[in-house]
Amino acid sequence: MNATHRTLPLLVGGAFGFLLTASGLGDYRTIHDGLLLKDGYIFLMMCATIGTALTGLWLIERQRRQHPERPPLILPHETPQRRHVLGGAVFGVGFGVTAVCPGITVAMAGTGGLYGLLVLAGILVGQHLRGEVESRQAARSTPTTVPAGEP
Repeated sequence: MNATHRTLPLLVGGAFGFLLTASGLGDYRTIHDGLLLKDGYIFLMMCATIGTALTGLWLIERQRRQHPERPPLILPHETPQRRHVLGGAVFGVGFGVTAVCPGITVAMAGTGGLYGLLVLAGILVGQHLRGEVESRQAARSTPTTVPAGEP
């Protein structure tokens, strides 16, 4: 792995965090007022990010058509399952209660915000618990085989 592959994610993440913070989305009041439908700022930001992503995907696909030797862009598609609905519900409740999403949490923590650090700690604990549950489910679903000749 060359130096660019190591530093590019750090630079992009730093720029992303800076833009989130500079846009005001790292401020609890901004998110809280948006969730209470007092201010449409976060919804305009979401529309802008969706528009940017769609434009980027369109440009990637256009470049691919101009250079057929490049591999196709394949976006994953999965039929929604129970786990997606439950995960979305947990995320929504967490977002509603804390008025902070994961990206903003990291930006808040990075700027020294105690509230961001607390929410980030909660996210990390939740991720750990999720891993524990998945490990137990995998252990239960893995059939145990008994060697021949043993009861």
